[in-house]
Amino acid sequence: MMTSEAVDVMVKAMAPYIGDTMARSAAEAHCQKLGIEATMSTDQREALLGKLAGGLNIFLGREKSASVIAEVKDALAALEGSR
Repeated sequence: MMTSEAVDVMVKAMAPYIGDTMARSAAEAHCQKLGIEATMSTDQREALLGKLAGGLNIFLGREKSASVIAEVKDALAALEGSR
């Protein structure tokens, strides 16, 4: 999956809770730290979602964070399925 597509999906799900700028900055910063470049493997995607979930826990709590991450996973699966 293209990293830019995956990040857009993640940002769309997180933005209502933490704002577009913070959501995009967090996703892109974690991509850099994890060495994710133009394309993203399934393992890299799971690692990225884990990092984002940790940050969301601080702002939203564990339950809501888990809900947002589940929403992201569903959206990413739908995106992959549409290909």
